[in-house]
Order: sequence, then C-alpha cells, then structure tokens
Amino acid sequence: MTYKFKFSDDHESKYVIDLNRNKDNVEAVSDVPWTQLDFNKCENCPLNSKETKNCPPAIDVERAMHEFQNILSSDIVKTYVETNDRTYYKECDAQTSLKALMGLIMATSLCPILKKLKGLAFYHLPFASFEETIFRAISDYLLKQYFKFKNNKNPDWSLSELSEYYEQIQMVNVAFFERIKVASKADANLNAVVSFSSQSQLISFALDEYLENLAKQFSE
Repeated sequence: MTYKFKFSDDHESKYVIDLNRNKDNVEAVSDVPWTQLDFNKCENCPLNSKETKNCPPAIDVERAMHEFQNILSSDIVKTYVETNDRTYYKECDAQTSLKALMGLIMATSLCPILKKLKGLAFYHLPFASFEETIFRAISDYLLKQYFKFKNNKNPDWSLSELSEYYEQIQMVNVAFFERIKVASKADANLNAVVSFSSQSQLISFALDEYLENLAKQFSE
C-alpha cells in the first residue's frame, strides 16, 4: 500500500507500507534516541530491551516523523492512498493525513500490543470517521471471536474484553506521544498521535453508547 503526499511548497513524499513486515525488516535499524525501546517505554510493553533494541512502531514511523517534523497541523496536504483495488484522494490538513498513515504503519508493526489491529490494516480505510472506525473495530473483533468459535476456543460474543483491549492501545498511544515529542519541531506529528489516541480512548470509554446507536441502525 502506498501513501503519497504533496505539500504546499510542491515537494512530495512517498511511503510504501509492507503490511507483512517481519523481524528482518526492522533489524539493524537506527540509533535515534527516541526509537530505543527503553525511551519512554510503554507501561504494558512485554518486550525486553536486551532482546529488542528498538521500539517496533517507533522504528517504522521514524521516516514519517522526520518528514513531518517541521509541518504544522493546519498545513494543507494533498494525499493519495493507493491500494491494489483503488486510489483514495483527500486534500486536508497535515494532521489528518499523517494520522491515516501512522494508523496503518503502527497497526502493521511488530508491537505485541498493536499487532491485533493488523486485520483492520489489510482492509485499511483512510480518513475514516469515528463512526466508521468503531464499526470496523467491532466487526473485526467479532470476526476474531467467530474464528475462535470455529477452532473450539472460547469466543467473547459479549464484547466484554474489547474495551480492555483498547485501554491497552491507549496506554501505548500515551507513551508514544512522549516519544515523538523529541522528533517534532512543529505540531503535526504530535497532533496526529493525539487524534489517533482519542479514538482509542473513546472506543474504550463509550463502547456501550455507540453500540446502542448501532442497534438502532440494525433494528428490523
């Protein structure tokens, strides 16, 4: 999947995201301080810095952070997202563009917490509204429960563990914000993480309310 950005000064950036990145893709990486695993490490991170030198999502987003470090959130960016089946285009503020890219990169990283979002990444919807995001999150979760059921495991049809999982994601987002503070001179980077984080927080805290709204749409 490819993201292309055209900035107001006419310079362009292109990012090709391999959705199936593995350990070989992120080894022998950087000595940039904020990418080190122990730099503002997430409280819930299960990785050990003796075995894993770099934070996987930090390594993956480092280039984008560098590219956007001097960009203001309000700067207008022409954004193209190319998949095998279609191309999306949006002319919007830099925060919105970067948030879409970061969401895809982080969900396909080797982070043990974020990797559960990988199924959503394969059906990536750039610039999704919050309503679309929560619909996709719930649908993705229920599909995983179906596969558990088919494999004679215990599915969570009541969604009782969904809020807890997004609380874990929120912990990652909070720590990641502290990481990239040192990689940002303007505010697009920071605000993209804040926006990404707020969605996780809303899913965690307001799941029942949004399920009630969805119930009205699906009532027969």
